[in-house]
Amino acid sequence: MKSKLDYAYDCEYDMIDISIEESFRYEKSIEIAKGIILDLDEHGFPAALEIISTSKILGIDKKNLMSPNIDMSIVISDELICIQIKFTYFVLEQEKDICFKQNLANNYGIPEMETIFSTA
Repeated sequence: MKSKLDYAYDCEYDMIDISIEESFRYEKSIEIAKGIILDLDEHGFPAALEIISTSKILGIDKKNLMSPNIDMSIVISDELICIQIKFTYFVLEQEKDICFKQNLANNYGIPEMETIFSTA
């Protein structure tokens, strides 16, 4: 399944919100790591991701988080939730990438799925 993403960055609070473009009915949140929150819809589908202190977690300057291109995949098995995000931005007209990966045990009963999201 492939979905289009909405992206918002709050520079003052250094927080991003990445969510599916379609509307969804929120069910619950899972803190997958300190400051990283995955929101699930009523069907257990990953619908949004929030990262607090984003520039610190990614090791990137805040200005580069204003409008990056984002590719994100979420792969869920019975045992594991795997999230990978690639932020692509430009510095002096050169393309740069920052990748973020997080794995955690699927102790939440989220059904198996593989989803690819993109802002492009």
